[in-house]
Amino acid sequence: MNSKEYIDLRLEQLKLKGAESTSSALGATLAWVLIIAVALLAISVLSFAGILFIGKALDNYALGALIVAGVLLVLLFILILCRKVLFRSSFIKLLSEKKTLAELQRAEELNAVRLDAAQSQGLSWIEASGLRLARIIVRSLSHK
Repeated sequence: MNSKEYIDLRLEQLKLKGAESTSSALGATLAWVLIIAVALLAISVLSFAGILFIGKALDNYALGALIVAGVLLVLLFILILCRKVLFRSSFIKLLSEKKTLAELQRAEELNAVRLDAAQSQGLSWIEASGLRLARIIVRSLSHK
């Protein structure tokens, strides 16, 4: 296998990884959209049931609606106060993991370039691949 074939294979591999990560992100996004839609529907039905229950108990459906709206506003206020803990830290953690993945992909690309350089210096494919395998093992052990 010459270096051109290796580069072509690496490009195909990167394309497949890109398609995999895109489909994974799209799947996760669609799952969250579905979860949020079902949660909003459940909240709406429970709110309506609460309005009917409280309204019947008080003989005033308008008052039942105001009580349920007040409870929902209190919950919204609590979510706004806790948004930093609930959402930002989760997104920062998620983005930092993505950054680590990008760094690993960049390191993999640099290893491919080094492998090509090793081959151009007269190392055989097996010797150059052995060097690459050793780097991968060292990298995986350093991450643990």
